[in-house]
Amino acid sequence: MIAAWGVDERGREDPEHEEIIGPTGSGKTWLMATQLQDRMRLRKTGAVIICTKPADKTIHRLGWPITDDWNEVRQETNVIFWPRTKRMGLQRKQYHEAKIADLLHRLWKPEANTIVAFDEVGYVESLSGEMRALVQQYWREGRSQGITVVAMKQRPQGALRDMHSETYWTAVFPPKDRSDTERFAELLGAKRDWVPVIDTLSRERREFVIRHVRTGEAWITWVDTPLKPVKPPKPVPKWWRG
Repeated sequence: MIAAWGVDERGREDPEHEEIIGPTGSGKTWLMATQLQDRMRLRKTGAVIICTKPADKTIHRLGWPITDDWNEVRQETNVIFWPRTKRMGLQRKQYHEAKIADLLHRLWKPEANTIVAFDEVGYVESLSGEMRALVQQYWREGRSQGITVVAMKQRPQGALRDMHSETYWTAVFPPKDRSDTERFAELLGAKRDWVPVIDTLSRERREFVIRHVRTGEAWITWVDTPLKPVKPPKPVPKWWRG
């Protein structure tokens, strides 16, 4: 998947968005972190992970720099943007909105050639109507800027439809709620075809289905390799420093 991700039929770079759907504890973050690390190894692809959770042990395993300051973000090719605060309720959401909106506006440049990953895109979209429109812009127009969007969500319900319509790759972990199985299956294709497949997935092994919409190829797989720190490549792209 890593070799094929973001490459067209002629072998040229071509951004492809990805959605990762699954309940808490299913293995979404481990999958995303492994994918981004593998892309970095294979093609030195830059990435910014936008974190909003209070804590996440898996993200720390990457060993990438953690910051919430743009001046520090632009010094790195691979970085974790994590605006943490002790504020609660609405004030916390307002703080996150200001920080993340500023980042997304700054990242929006021609030939960005980077991956923007959301640890919980549903939360980011919920911050405000303006933020929802900004995320939608990334889904719809990001590829023209050289931006690949990777987004995780616990359930497909409530997400922007662009998350499903604009993604080339879909990874689905088995839901805990039986009523969600049909909706998860619809992300992969026909319900009658995919519900039985999802039912076969092992939660203990953290299996998931990953499908490429352009080729129709799909696999049942899992991540069983340890996530160890890998130093991001240098130098930082020129546009990034500007």
